[in-house]
Amino acid sequence: MPEQQPVDLLDGVRIVDFTHVHAGPLCAYQLALMGADVVKVESPAGGDQMRASHPDGLPPAFLGQNANKRSLAIDLKQADGLRAVHRLVASADVVLHNMRPGTPDRIGIGFEALTAIKPNLVYCAISGYGQTGPESDRAAYDHLMQGESGMFLATGTQEQPVRVGFAVADAGTAIVASSAINAALLRRERTGQGAFLDVSMLESCMALMGLNYYNYMGTGRVMPRVGPNPLAQVGSAGTFETSDGTLLVVALTHRLFLRLAEAVGRADLLADERFATQLAARANATALRQLFAAHFLTNTAAHWNGLIRAAGVPCGLLKGPAEVLQNPQLQHRGTIAELDGVPDGKLRFLGAGFTVDDAAATPSRPPPRLGEHSAEILAELGYSDAAIAELRQQGVLG
Repeated sequence: MPEQQPVDLLDGVRIVDFTHVHAGPLCAYQLALMGADVVKVESPAGGDQMRASHPDGLPPAFLGQNANKRSLAIDLKQADGLRAVHRLVASADVVLHNMRPGTPDRIGIGFEALTAIKPNLVYCAISGYGQTGPESDRAAYDHLMQGESGMFLATGTQEQPVRVGFAVADAGTAIVASSAINAALLRRERTGQGAFLDVSMLESCMALMGLNYYNYMGTGRVMPRVGPNPLAQVGSAGTFETSDGTLLVVALTHRLFLRLAEAVGRADLLADERFATQLAARANATALRQLFAAHFLTNTAAHWNGLIRAAGVPCGLLKGPAEVLQNPQLQHRGTIAELDGVPDGKLRFLGAGFTVDDAAATPSRPPPRLGEHSAEILAELGYSDAAIAELRQQGVLG
């Protein structure tokens, strides 16, 4: 396993994070794992909406994307609270929010107000449809964005489109936003120029679906939904049941089909005219699939997986979260971090999905309780103990 050490790609970068729920917090989490100092600004009345689903304000959905951050609970509706946040922004490099367009301007943290304080600020606004345009004021949620971007119609059976089984619209937007922020920071390093980043969930979803849109724009045709086995149009690829589990086979080319047939003891298929060429095999995909399906039922998933992988054909086993987390490859790479200081003792956290100089980008500090770092952050901004105590007494600080 690689040595665990802090990742410092964004060391010295301060991010003021006004986001809540999923897309924004996940974006900020990615940046925190890269070494940025992420200050999560929350309302003392309850903080991030995700906190409300658990009595102590630390439900699993919140914990999983808020490690390595600090929480400043402060009331932006009070003048002293807004002044403190403006002072925080003056010390920051990035501001990130996922509020409805118009809301940041109304509460005093819009682009113009904050760039008057920090002219070279990288300001990132995440919204459903973008900050401008005829639909910019619409609310957006993952389910809605999957439907409006075309994801539903790319998933499911011919009779019934379905939602992707996780919040892919939120998660994809988070990754798009973090990429844009890093690019803007690089330009600022080179030129001194800040940026206004307008990240749209709708457009992020379309970027994730690129192949679908490229095919449509090039041919004018929408690819049919093929149900639970999306590779079923190729008889030697897709999911196959075995005697004890589900096998994943990706023999998409004729060369890989030849290897597969020999590896699993069906070399006789190579002499069958129905499968003699790639075009012939595709024309007879249903018949080929039925032959492989019957054959794979005669032994275990592990048996077939070993033979097929040894033949150089992409193959694997259908796994659930418990099995995935036990994967020795993830253990080798240090992908999962375990931290103390969370409810019920230790908790495991996902990393950013990459290593840096052989170090895994994983969290080193547990997610913050609401307002846990309020005094610490204000002290860094020059507030005295007495001034901090007065803000608490006035209800400005949580």
